[in-house]
Amino acid sequence: MDEYYVATFYSTNYALKCEKTLKQDNIKVKLIPVPRQVSSNCGLAARMDEEALRAFSNLCREGTIEVEGLYSVVKEGKNLIFTPINKECP
Repeated sequence: MDEYYVATFYSTNYALKCEKTLKQDNIKVKLIPVPRQVSSNCGLAARMDEEALRAFSNLCREGTIEVEGLYSVVKEGKNLIFTPINKECP
């Protein structure tokens, strides 16, 4: 079972800002297409591990990053299970 986190944004600009901000702090984050199971707003989402999630959460609470939603993603076989963590900052 694999687990990771996906953040969605209101616009592509917010997604790009998130990636740039986290990478400046040497935090691993990868922009991916937004999974259809979670949103249809912006075309990009940020995929991150638990360490990156902590840094992301801090930046979000500071107002540096604006987020639409945050999801825990668990891979079970060929299925991905998306669980909302918080609609706002975690």
